[in-house]
Amino acid sequence: MEDIKWRSKLSCFLKDGSIHRETKPIDEHILSGWRMSTLIGYNCAVKKFLVFKKYTSSCDFTLPISAEDVKEFCFWAGRNYHKSNRHKINSNSVKHYLFGLKAWHAFHRRDFPTVSDKRVELILKASLKIDATLPARPKKPAIMLKHLLCLAKTLSAGTNADQAIWDLALVVFWGMARLGEITYNRPLGNLEISNSLLTSDFRQMQTTLGRNMYLTIRNAKTAGPMTPQALILHSMNNMLCPVAAIERRLIEAKGSVTSLFGFYEADNCHHLTRSGTVRRIQAILRANGFEGVMGHSFCVGGASLRHALGVSTLDICELGRWKSSCYKLYIRGYNVSELNLAKKTISYLNLIWKD
Repeated sequence: MEDIKWRSKLSCFLKDGSIHRETKPIDEHILSGWRMSTLIGYNCAVKKFLVFKKYTSSCDFTLPISAEDVKEFCFWAGRNYHKSNRHKINSNSVKHYLFGLKAWHAFHRRDFPTVSDKRVELILKASLKIDATLPARPKKPAIMLKHLLCLAKTLSAGTNADQAIWDLALVVFWGMARLGEITYNRPLGNLEISNSLLTSDFRQMQTTLGRNMYLTIRNAKTAGPMTPQALILHSMNNMLCPVAAIERRLIEAKGSVTSLFGFYEADNCHHLTRSGTVRRIQAILRANGFEGVMGHSFCVGGASLRHALGVSTLDICELGRWKSSCYKLYIRGYNVSELNLAKKTISYLNLIWKD
């Protein structure tokens, strides 16, 4: 496992029921077949189930769990009018947690209990009706041009780490990428080449409209096994150009095959991690009065701006590497004043760049 903190991140998933179990090399090999983000989701499911068992039983247990456990867990975790606790989640989350519990059993070589899918479906259906009466959760906010300009003031002229984060921010915004796809699991040391974005993973092409840059993404969430995806970036005539950002990263690497989004300090190459990048960006934006921005906000922001500027949904899906209507989850509407401001900002940036 490339992530040096993987044991702590998967502490619940690695347990056999409530009992701690040492992992073997074959276990680590099996775990490496899943994406870390998937495993963390499975770990959340197991953690929730262990809380359920703590509330309903005082005894330690080993896998497999019982069919009754499955039904009672769905009832306990989902919303209902009979049991109230602070651990309630929506029915869709409960459904996803069941996949995590099944993976937990498979990893520990145990059979998941035979339980009536119809019975579980009815429990979740009843919880879903209650979920529908609650206010909708606020959508993840979108990064807008005003946020990028705010970041530019601090990051573009900051430390080596800041400059790397600035270039990454431009790429994830215009490339509509997920931060986890182009950041790294460790800040120092050797990288797993088959799962990392390197300085060698690019190609470029001159077109009639400018220059395109293509990055090979190997661990894309929407990619199939051993099927890398291409992140497409177009050149722009202003300071927000993502192609120029890639060029700066290549210059920083000085010809070395290493992390594309990294930087040198004391002769050591440091790699940008998702958590460190998000913390730095949030700190800058929060200091300037912008709250609630998350890592996913860049992907949302890039898609939303393109949609507001009239880019077709077909092109948005191609650039975002989406093959279904899931792109709608990433679109945040621009009102008239926001759209006018965005257009004026782009025009102004293009003008001063020429000067």
